[in-house]
Amino acid sequence: MRRDSDEPDEVVVARFRHRHEAELAAGFLRDAGIPYRLQIDDAGGVDFGTTFSRPPVLWVRADDADEARELIGVDETGAHAVDEPEEEPR
Repeated sequence: MRRDSDEPDEVVVARFRHRHEAELAAGFLRDAGIPYRLQIDDAGGVDFGTTFSRPPVLWVRADDADEARELIGVDETGAHAVDEPEEEPR
């Protein structure tokens, strides 16, 4: 398949363990108006075991990658950002 040179480059912003996580993240991008491509190879949800060997992948245009990562809470590697818990007062 030949790709036109004027098509935007796409990058992977995250890989997910489960289909529903990927679909939820895609929903945040959709609501923000960021075009995305969700690649899920699990036979339409029937063969959920394949996500261990072929995890769901979320792609966006390279120009939108930073904003998309911030929206879904992942860093440049696709790892989920975790907020440090605040210390409870004693």
